[in-house]
Amino acid sequence: MLEIIVEGTVGAGKTALVEILEREWCMRGFYEMNDELADQLLERYYADRHRWCLTMELYFLHKRFLQLQQANQIERAVMDRSMLGDFVFVRMQKHLGFLQPVEYTVYEQFYGTMSKISPQPKLLVYIKCSAETAMKRIRKRGRPYEMNVEEEYWQQLVKFYDETFFADVKGNVLIVDGDELDFVENERHRSLVLEAIQRSLKTEAVRCLDSEGLRTLENWYNKV
Repeated sequence: MLEIIVEGTVGAGKTALVEILEREWCMRGFYEMNDELADQLLERYYADRHRWCLTMELYFLHKRFLQLQQANQIERAVMDRSMLGDFVFVRMQKHLGFLQPVEYTVYEQFYGTMSKISPQPKLLVYIKCSAETAMKRIRKRGRPYEMNVEEEYWQQLVKFYDETFFADVKGNVLIVDGDELDFVENERHRSLVLEAIQRSLKTEAVRCLDSEGLRTLENWYNKV
């Protein structure tokens, strides 16, 4: 059964957290699609976004849909990115002019149908971080097709991610402050995140975790 989906902008640390959950809790990780065709589409998209945007996004949507079905058949599954995360990219592509209105409508209809029949996780973990933090991590891992992307693109992506995930936060959600918590390099931060996930799996709520601890969404906004 699909227990956890980890979300966040590019460079937030989604894959790293899934790897930690696999290692620490013996969960089964499902990662971003990195097959040969996906790599080809990404390279072509970054070279000519208007031409390849819809093709690439529909391919990823279909692959994500199949991945969700597969993950839901596995015990203790954790997944890197959701269909909603894919839709964040599409909303931004439309805003930036890489998708025409008619192309956006086509995608939206596919997304609406697939999301209705896709399984939902017990917990959504959203790693919130700034564009500056994300870009540091992007540069560190050094993927060729990401290195030449302009800074404004990553800033816009963070903006659209936060708008989407904070617009209607409901269900069982854990928001992790990825600027304050380095769960990859800092063992204490890693323990804080794992403890928060464990607690969040037990009772449904919207919670936020930063260096000061676990709080409700309202108290986190007000820094109580």
